[in-house]
Amino acid sequence: MEAEVMQKGKQKRDTVSCREYYCYKLQIRDDENILLHAGRLFQQYTVDEWIKIESQRLDFASLNQDLFRVDVLGGLLDVLRRGERDASQVGKQKILPLSFTGGPRDMHRRYMDAIALEQRFGKPDIFFTMTCNPSWPEIKENLLSIDETQNRPDLISGVFRAKLEELKKDIVKTQIFGKVATFMYTVEFQKRGLPHAHFLIILDEKYKLLTPEAYDHFVYAEIPDEKENPTLYSLVTDHMMHGPCGELNPTNSFMKKKTGQCKFKYPKEFAEQTTKGKNSYPIYRRRNTGKKVKIRGHLLDNAWVVPYNPYLLYKFNCHINIEICSDIKVVKYIYKYICKGHDKIAFHIYANDTNVEIDEIKEYQSARWVSPLEATWRIFAFPISEIFSNVYHLQLHLDGQ
Repeated sequence: MEAEVMQKGKQKRDTVSCREYYCYKLQIRDDENILLHAGRLFQQYTVDEWIKIESQRLDFASLNQDLFRVDVLGGLLDVLRRGERDASQVGKQKILPLSFTGGPRDMHRRYMDAIALEQRFGKPDIFFTMTCNPSWPEIKENLLSIDETQNRPDLISGVFRAKLEELKKDIVKTQIFGKVATFMYTVEFQKRGLPHAHFLIILDEKYKLLTPEAYDHFVYAEIPDEKENPTLYSLVTDHMMHGPCGELNPTNSFMKKKTGQCKFKYPKEFAEQTTKGKNSYPIYRRRNTGKKVKIRGHLLDNAWVVPYNPYLLYKFNCHINIEICSDIKVVKYIYKYICKGHDKIAFHIYANDTNVEIDEIKEYQSARWVSPLEATWRIFAFPISEIFSNVYHLQLHLDGQ
């Protein structure tokens, strides 16, 4: 990857972009960079600089509306979005183009690309989520004694990106799940938490997981024996135990306020063997062995284990929740989930007697939540989402030509 970047960099230019300049400033070098060790001020700096970069892109989109081709900009869209019943109140719309990463049309196109893969290769086989571990040695070794992990979003983003590249090699080249027909992933950023990636894998026809016995080769949902495999036991108890919530901890954030139950339906029921469930996900083997571990002051058994893959857990030492997709019903939910876009809120206050134009650019600018981790990720130009199959977009001419 470094060689490719160096090759591209041989093209002589007299100027650099705003993003490239800030990317240069955020690099780790032998001589101590005071900026990287400024604590919370560094977090604020990364967000402020990304807002400047994003504002430039939004200003360009606002001033060059005539350059962007939009398939449909009918008055019905204005009426539906405003709840208007009077056709005379339909205004002019400012739009964010397809090329604007993170915009509504960009996210919709990614979703449609994912659905096109499902039509071509069949239903997805494996869905898993990988979450960054702030205790990775690669992160700890590069922290000074005055640093705190949460104050180094540049380091976290770089290490997590490297882990994703290694994971992609395991999926495609090492074929840990078998030959892959195609896969896609999307990176998301929690508001005050760590980055995580959602992977969706479609296997080749010869490697499809069709039976519960095949599920057991890749997914485990039990606490391993501490004496036989102490390393795996430590990893499972550190990363793959849910909660506790429910009666053990009613104030847990996973609890639904209305029903008083865990939104992830923990603790799970015990099962002597893996079977196909009725809700699109398998029921994994969780035997009632009586084995318990103490997690956050509570004794938890196999009913609290999050499904995991031993190989991935060994290699990446982080929370990786893996699920087998056993039914076509789950396809739309998963694709929508990984393409749902950013955390945001949008609202309008309209007077009944005024005609207010709809401005997607202002909505996007005022509604997004940008964390320091996402800011550094975007400054480094790391991809937010990738699809490992070519999807061609056919242009539709409404005039019939």
